[in-house]
Parts: sequence; C-alpha cells; structure tokens
Amino acid sequence: MTLPRWAGSALRWYLVHARHPFKNYIVGHYWAAFCRPRMWIDYDNGSLLTVSLGDYLQQRIFFDGYYEQALVGWLSRELKADDVFWDVGANIGAISLVAARRCGHVVAFEPDPRSLPLLREHARASGIANITIVPAALGATAGAATLHQASASNTGMTSLVTSAADAAGHVSVEVQSADAFFQSHPARTPTIVKIDVEGAEDLVIAGARQLLATAPPRAIVFEARYTDSGRPAPGTAVDMLNASGYRISMLGHSDSKVDDGVANFVARWQGSAA
Repeated sequence: MTLPRWAGSALRWYLVHARHPFKNYIVGHYWAAFCRPRMWIDYDNGSLLTVSLGDYLQQRIFFDGYYEQALVGWLSRELKADDVFWDVGANIGAISLVAARRCGHVVAFEPDPRSLPLLREHARASGIANITIVPAALGATAGAATLHQASASNTGMTSLVTSAADAAGHVSVEVQSADAFFQSHPARTPTIVKIDVEGAEDLVIAGARQLLATAPPRAIVFEARYTDSGRPAPGTAVDMLNASGYRISMLGHSDSKVDDGVANFVARWQGSAA
C-alpha cells in the first residue's frame, strides 16, 4: 500500500512536529504500523519520492529531508547546466533526482530489481525527463554477477561484494563496464560521477581505465573506509585515481548519524599524471 501525498505530508508533520503527552506512547506502540506502507513525500523543492519508514535510508530522508546531506550540498555547488552526471548505485533515485534538477543529464545505474521500479516511478512522478536509467551494475568486466540483496530494513547495503551486505537474498544481474557504456554512449560521457556500491567501488574503477585515460570526469565522488589520517584506505580505486591524475580529499561521512568508518571522498582531476 502507498499512501497519497497528503497522507504522507500529514504523517511527516505529526512525527516531526506534533507535541502532546501521548505521542511517544503512540509512536512506540504503533511504530510497526507506521513502517508498513510506503508514502509519497515532497523532496528537493519539486520532486516526489515514496519512502518506507522501515528502510533506514528512506527513514532518514523522511525525517531529515535528505540522506548524505554533505554530498547533496556538494552537488548543488558543483553541478553545472551542461554536466552529465553518472549515479552509480542509484537505489531509489534520491541523488539522481537532486542531480537531474541541476545538470544537463543523469545516467542512473541500478541493478537491484527491488529498487528499479521505485527509481523509474520517482523520475516519472517528479517530471524528470533528463535521466537515463540503466538496469545494471557497473563492474570490472561485462557479464552477469550475483547481487547480494540486503534486508528490507536497509536496502542501501545491497552489493556485488558478499561481505558488504547482510544478504537477505541473491539475484543474478547484468554487469556492464564503465568503459563499454562510455564507448557505446559517447553523448553520455560523464563529467561528474558518484559511486556508492557498498564495497564494490574497486570493481567500478577497474572497468573505467579507458574513460579515465581519454575522457576523465572532472570529479568522482566515491565511498571508502578512511584511515586515522583521514585518507581513503588503499585499494584499486584509490591507486587508479591517483595514477590517473586525480587529487583525493574527504568530503564527509557517508552517514551523518553514524560513524561507521566510511566516508565520501572527492577525486578531482588535476591533469595528466604523466
């Protein structure tokens, strides 16, 4: 069941703003019922999303307005009208919708069959026409792979990497490489890229060698564990970006509510490493 927009707005007002002596009892006692339906909510000054309070990422959007607010703020400053933005690991489209209102075109890669219908519906309901949805993961090579689906309470943890997700299910999905997509869709060559694939970032970058060598995006935001010095932990993605002429700096914690040792980093192209 999906609640209409007016009902979602009313529930949002009640849970965020209402003050009365029995509120804590009602919310605590009936929380499972609040989590059961999806609901339409206003999002990002003109877009619409459906969210479920039972999903962690969507719950944060419901209460805070955005998830990954540091990333949203950075995109609002960085994106230009003629940019092509790749959202690798688009989930239900929360970042894709933000980018689509600020740039020329968005390419949203999402392999999870649970999230894909929502991504498509959110783009349609929001009147977003400048988005291409690709029902595939990006990886080192093209083919098929097992997607490890996280539980419904935190679908954003779904990943191609087994250890990155508390897998509640498994499904075979299509995998493309960034280079193959870039070669076959030259008009969609990215200028800004966001990669959030729960531990599979190395695979995405490993499949982007030609892109980085011949048409390097201006900036790439990726998620990684960080060291005590605030640098991204070593790995294929970091090594390749450094070797390709990028300078990497921390953007901020992926989750402002939890310090889980993971942060978003910005790799900004400085010119040929040679």
